[in-house]
Amino acid sequence: MCVDSALPHLDRPFDYAVPDTLIEKVAVGSRVRVRFAGRLVSGVVTALSDSSDFEGSLAPIHSSAGTASFTPQAIAFAGAVARRYGGSLWDVLRLMAPPRVAAVESREWGVVSPDDALLAAAADALEPAAAALGLPTAELARGARLVWDAIPAQDRSHGLPIEALLAPATRLAADGQSAIVVLPDARAVAAAVGALRRQGLSRWSTRSGGQFTVLQADDGAQTRYASYLAAMHGEARLVIGTRAAILQPVPALGLVVLWDDGAPIYDEPHAPYPHARTLAAMRADETGAGTLIAGYAPSVDAMALVAHGWAVRAVADRGVARELTPLIDPMDGERRTIEGASGWHWMPGSVWRRARAALDRGPVGIVVPRAGYVRATACARCDAWAECPACGGALRKDGATAPLRCGDCGAEHPDWHCPECHARATKQLRQGVERIAEQVHAMAGDTPVAVSAGAVGTLPDGSVTEGFVVATPAALPAVDGGYACIVIVGADTPAGGALGAELQALRWWLGIAALARPRGDGGEVIAVGDLPPAVRSALVGWGAGEAAVDAYAERADLGLPPNRRAIRLWGEPPVITLATSVPVEGERIERHRDVTVLPAPDGVTLLATRRVAGAVVDALRARQQALSRSGEGELRIRVDAPLEVR
Repeated sequence: MCVDSALPHLDRPFDYAVPDTLIEKVAVGSRVRVRFAGRLVSGVVTALSDSSDFEGSLAPIHSSAGTASFTPQAIAFAGAVARRYGGSLWDVLRLMAPPRVAAVESREWGVVSPDDALLAAAADALEPAAAALGLPTAELARGARLVWDAIPAQDRSHGLPIEALLAPATRLAADGQSAIVVLPDARAVAAAVGALRRQGLSRWSTRSGGQFTVLQADDGAQTRYASYLAAMHGEARLVIGTRAAILQPVPALGLVVLWDDGAPIYDEPHAPYPHARTLAAMRADETGAGTLIAGYAPSVDAMALVAHGWAVRAVADRGVARELTPLIDPMDGERRTIEGASGWHWMPGSVWRRARAALDRGPVGIVVPRAGYVRATACARCDAWAECPACGGALRKDGATAPLRCGDCGAEHPDWHCPECHARATKQLRQGVERIAEQVHAMAGDTPVAVSAGAVGTLPDGSVTEGFVVATPAALPAVDGGYACIVIVGADTPAGGALGAELQALRWWLGIAALARPRGDGGEVIAVGDLPPAVRSALVGWGAGEAAVDAYAERADLGLPPNRRAIRLWGEPPVITLATSVPVEGERIERHRDVTVLPAPDGVTLLATRRVAGAVVDALRARQQALSRSGEGELRIRVDAPLEVR
């Protein structure tokens, strides 16, 4: 029995007696309620036995769910994930299954099979889309592990090549195996559902069954739990979902597909903080399933899998890539200077003329990488940054008539004056999407202008047919046929910062460029800003994969993640000292030749080679449990943590 407890030393099995009244209900994987330390807590049955090593009298199980929520294989996999990340089994099981709904459990599960003929017909219809983009679906059916440098499909009705991604998954499902397709958000899930429905497949429901099931947080509790059980029992062998779907128990897993693995949403925010990409690789290792990690800008971690020989890289033919991608034209500071004063407007004059001319061919997108109205201001007389007198944060404006407000502490400063020259007037330095939209309205005349952003509402795909669309990067809706032109304002902004920021910027801009028409249809993307040379080159040549390969080689030379694994430790200095003194291979962690200790806020970061990383995590987890048992201090561990040094 695994019980719900936050204390690390209680992450171990406990024995309970199964009362006669529950013998028919309790099974491995059942969620139960038991008495533990005087309280009624939740638990999961991890094994059943006729005997126990416990010498006393066993407490009985108080109550049990009507059907098991986990398979024995799922529990074993959860244990492997917990060990990999230095966490508890309960935390992984909590992430794996949605909350139970008693009404759903009364149904007889596992008695309905999907329609293989419908799945096979859908696979036949979808496979040409994969072949057109150079995706080797036959290799995936044989268990291949691919990292795919994707290119946009000819149909720009969505921001991803959804038919190509679904083709191998549908084929595996038609052949009697399970396939899991993991997508970053509800918009991508909706695109997948629409593509499958166009092929005659239906979403599974308790009333009518179906060929595929959907797992996402937006659904109600009953729908989520029923879909989870349907996939677990094989009533729908094709699973479409967001991050949590990667943990979905299924029978005979044949393929895992993960789109856009560099998306931050795949980094689980709850302990033990597993990443969906790593879980996909672990599931492939466990079951021998094929794996497809795909994206316009595969992450450096994905390329590490290629470098280590775990996966093979798949790249589309350069001629096909050039045919299906738009013309990408970065406009840097040198070109803006040549243009004169108008070149340094947020919308340079030459770019605006090209955008206006493109309206004759179709909608034009204007992408602003900052939300809100004005994100930062400066003194209009001396150019000094307008800062909060209380905390030093940048002062911003939330509307045309709103007072200056600190973006950090929230304090309002309606009477602010410059501490350098005492002037009161300010100018806008970092304009957000709402302010840019106001100016586009004024500049566009009678041309329609739509705005899409989280604060004002996100437009659905296909809702715009003409005019301008001003949007933040993630909120730019797809339009039928693709945008005639897309202008990225301030394309240099996300390119600076922490490790991997340049690749993240590249991921943003290529994801946006995929919504523009192919260059043969007049599609163009103009990126206004000073892009780093590596980003500029990869963006123009649609070569994000090569940029990630180069980035991995650089990090390998420096011994940085993902060449090494980062293990973050938090705790009081005595606790950190005890943790780093644990022996691994007969040598203290802090002195181990394969471990580098870096100071970090409130603790340290360990950079461990992959050879010893598992042993280091095991040793740290054992020390954490010992400290928890003795009450000598609290040690917090996060494996594969963002690199943060002091």
